Amino acid sequence: MFSKQEIYERVSAHLLTQRAVSEDDNGSCRLRCEDGRRCAIGSLISDGIYCPDIEGIGISYYQHASDGALLQMLYASNVNAYDQEIMALLIELEVVHDDASVTEWPKLLVDIGHRHAFI
Repeated sequence: MFSKQEIYERVSAHLLTQRAVSEDDNGSCRLRCEDGRRCAIGSLISDGIYCPDIEGIGISYYQHASDGALLQMLYASNVNAYDQEIMALLIELEVVHDDASVTEWPKLLVDIGHRHAFI
């Protein structure tokens, strides 16, 4: 399983390289878009495991859930979202992608890195 730091580094690198929100034509955030964009959480799901049926429900929905398709896909992709510390980090990363402008991402990701002592 990936550590919290590995998850942070992977998602940060992905978002800062992509520099665009993964969203549909209606402006709703998507784990993955047809154009290849991925959100913070979508970037962690292995290609062979991803299924479009999980679209439409963000990771924060699963915060108090004991199981679900997205949690299973993340676990199969070496991300233990059943761990509450990992879940909290995933929610923070999701908020950066979903709620902040792309120009704010670098600072917000650094803030998360400092808060968790990753950097």
